[in-house]
Amino acid sequence: MHILEGNTNQMDSGEFGYFIRTRFQDLTFQVGVLLVILTGFTIPVSTSLTSVCNLGIFICWGISGQYRVTFACFKKYRIVTISVLLFFCLACSLIYTPEILSLASRNLFKYRQFLMMPIYLTFFMDPHARKRGIQMFELALIVTLIASMVCWMFSIEGSVRLMDHAIFKNRITQNILMSFLVYLAAWKFLEHPARRWPYALLAVIATYNILAIVPGRSGYVALGILIGLLMYQRLGVKGILPAAACIGLIGLVTYQHSERFQNRINQVVKEIREYRISNKSRNSVDLRLEFYGNGLQIAKTSPLMGSGVGSFAIKYRELMEQKGQVFTENPHNEYVMLLVQNGIIGVVLFLSFFWVSWNTTRGLTGIEQALGQAVLAVYLLVCMVNSLMLDTTEGCLFGYLVGLTLAGGITGIKVVQQEDHLKSTADPLSQAEPAREAA
Repeated sequence: MHILEGNTNQMDSGEFGYFIRTRFQDLTFQVGVLLVILTGFTIPVSTSLTSVCNLGIFICWGISGQYRVTFACFKKYRIVTISVLLFFCLACSLIYTPEILSLASRNLFKYRQFLMMPIYLTFFMDPHARKRGIQMFELALIVTLIASMVCWMFSIEGSVRLMDHAIFKNRITQNILMSFLVYLAAWKFLEHPARRWPYALLAVIATYNILAIVPGRSGYVALGILIGLLMYQRLGVKGILPAAACIGLIGLVTYQHSERFQNRINQVVKEIREYRISNKSRNSVDLRLEFYGNGLQIAKTSPLMGSGVGSFAIKYRELMEQKGQVFTENPHNEYVMLLVQNGIIGVVLFLSFFWVSWNTTRGLTGIEQALGQAVLAVYLLVCMVNSLMLDTTEGCLFGYLVGLTLAGGITGIKVVQQEDHLKSTADPLSQAEPAREAA
């Protein structure tokens, strides 16, 4: 039984590379679709399984002939074009980086999501596959939530992750992932409140897990962003004030009743105050401020094209030898990292990717539009406090969800092209009618 409806080995030639498949190619394509759906589950659960799935997807992409779809999309679909151009820009900086080629290439590989996104997209052209991909992602998050709540309720201790009640990933990553579960559950509940009330309960439990159980402050930020976005999507500009009130109320109640949340917020305020007074950095927040300042200082030496991919560690070490401050290979800010390594050009292309992606979501509908905008909003803002693209799970998730949601835009373009073709063929007929009547 095919995952896609219809006979997939009899596909007409079209703008986006639909073609006739052999039976073997069709079978390989179906395996590729199964793997991309499964990847929605593996990304939040296992890095190793995700790597295996990605390797299988890449092989199926080549054997099944889906590379033709990707090449056609590169010419016709702007999001694919900007994604490939961004990665090409990063790759070009290998020419002038001071880092040895092997280490620089390893750093470049961390941005592979911008190449995987067009590949994911070609396997998600069927809406049923996209629906199942989202469902698998939800399932992984629900499993994570249940396990985290069990560890908390029964005080199960073990590794550092379990002590923070984080299961498959670290506390920062888990809270970011869990914020998407809150969003998806709330969105589905609001679609049909009477029939989907269990989603409301799921959203409340996941919110409690983020704020009161797992101490990941990036998750606090992501949750606030998604609450605001959901209100905006539902109410438009009128939803901004209710969103601010909702976020403030949730924060105030949690601060009063959760010692863990209260301590994490107090720590942020304390570290920022101490950094302003003494200009010394010893903790996470004030160290980040130091990293940002030093990173911007390094970026001034090569503002346009940067120092090359993988060069941040070398440049930062050289500066630290002069200043005697804490060394880091990661400034915990994606924009600072790109500015140092790829200059203004890299940052502009990165922001252009988000701009094109957001405009593309406007042509989508339903959960695909909502989730696509949610992913873009979270990554655009949380990249200011974390280098999400360098983190394996967060980077893979970004490419996966963007490819999944924006795949729906290809269908829309195809429909427009078909309508234009019908109009062009109908016009001569309509012009011929008056001539016939006159005759």
